[in-house]
Amino acid sequence: MKTQNEVATTKKRSPRKTRSKFLILARRAHLYVGLFLLPWVFLYGATGAMLNHSGLFPEAVSQQIGANQLAESGWSNFPNQSALAEQVVDALRQGSPESTIELNPNHAPEFTNEIGFQWKDGETRHTVHLNPVNKSSWVATYPPNREPMRPVLSEIRRVDISPNPMEIAEQTVPTVVSAAGLQPNEKIEPLGWCKLNFLATVDDVPVRVTYVLRDGHVDVTEYTGEDGYSPRQFFVRLHTSHGQPPHWNGRRLWSFFIDAMAIAMVTWGVTGLVMWWQIKRTRLIGSGVIAVSVLTAAFMYYSMMGFYASTKL
Repeated sequence: MKTQNEVATTKKRSPRKTRSKFLILARRAHLYVGLFLLPWVFLYGATGAMLNHSGLFPEAVSQQIGANQLAESGWSNFPNQSALAEQVVDALRQGSPESTIELNPNHAPEFTNEIGFQWKDGETRHTVHLNPVNKSSWVATYPPNREPMRPVLSEIRRVDISPNPMEIAEQTVPTVVSAAGLQPNEKIEPLGWCKLNFLATVDDVPVRVTYVLRDGHVDVTEYTGEDGYSPRQFFVRLHTSHGQPPHWNGRRLWSFFIDAMAIAMVTWGVTGLVMWWQIKRTRLIGSGVIAVSVLTAAFMYYSMMGFYASTKL
């Protein structure tokens, strides 16, 4: 039989063993979750930068045009943001003379982006970008799409279906609204663009058919099994793909992996905090880093809130 001292010692060691097992589990979780996240970290890191910078892994050939090369063009007469804002306010005053309209002196007018134009030269697409702030510009030339979606039955732009599926949906809405206990005061408008996609054949040629329920528009293109995107466009599309369609398909599976990645990221962060706290000599510096991180996040939060409050994209 164990003595009282041995029993007391066992009781003292038991919480230590539990804590040790928990830390081992946290380290293992941190390791394997990090390995699971690896492909998505690379994907979202690279494509996030690609979305932010069109010149990163470009598919187009760009040519910069300096402001000095445009000195003799009409571009030199383009008003700056403040002058253009004054012109807009003057036009508003003329349109509503009974109103008092003044610029806010505490908020500088801002352009949302560059001014763009485009044209096609056969299968090659060209774009022109004008920077309204520093008056510079650049031209981009995009190579022909290697996976073009060739139209079929291009003379047919829309079809009429009887009974109209959109009208059936609209007739169902009042019942749904009533069951929810709501009474709309305004006309209910269609939201979004639900589409029906399917494969068919036209004169024994495989085609992809897209039917838009809202207006009956139909798009028929030759089906070759290719997605129609360039590699850059495809990976950027993966970054922005979201939502769950009503069918089980690749996009819905992708949405579940995004959910799994979200859970894994939170888990990775929590286990990382647990592991960091065990190394006492790093607690002080780590706390400072976390404080800087929180302050930076708060600054960006309110900065973006202010941007969207004063800007319509």
